[in-house]
Amino acid sequence: MRMMMDFNGNNRGYAFVTFSNKQEAKNAIKQLNNYEIRNGRLLGVCASVDNCRLFVGGIPKTKKREEILSEMKKVTEGVVDVIVYPSAADKTKNRGFAFVEYESHRAAAMARRRLLP
Repeated sequence: MRMMMDFNGNNRGYAFVTFSNKQEAKNAIKQLNNYEIRNGRLLGVCASVDNCRLFVGGIPKTKKREEILSEMKKVTEGVVDVIVYPSAADKTKNRGFAFVEYESHRAAAMARRRLLP
């Protein structure tokens, strides 16, 4: 279980739990969603999606996909692919952003942590 905390160490009111298989996760959702944990306080439980893709903006429009891929592999680990869209006005340029696909949610989270100031 990973309980989300704010910068002061206070509980943000939600957590993530990892199960060994999908059936166990479905059973937990069925049993715990709307469970009254305290008088008048119900749990909200739902499946989450492991996001393995990051949006990266501020990319020079002259950079090619291969250059972006190479640079992202230098500064972060677990890069699988880079998705770049061409500019509508000039197909030889990109739109100034890319989506970087990572091998796992953990790799994407670690990359996000490294890339953010």
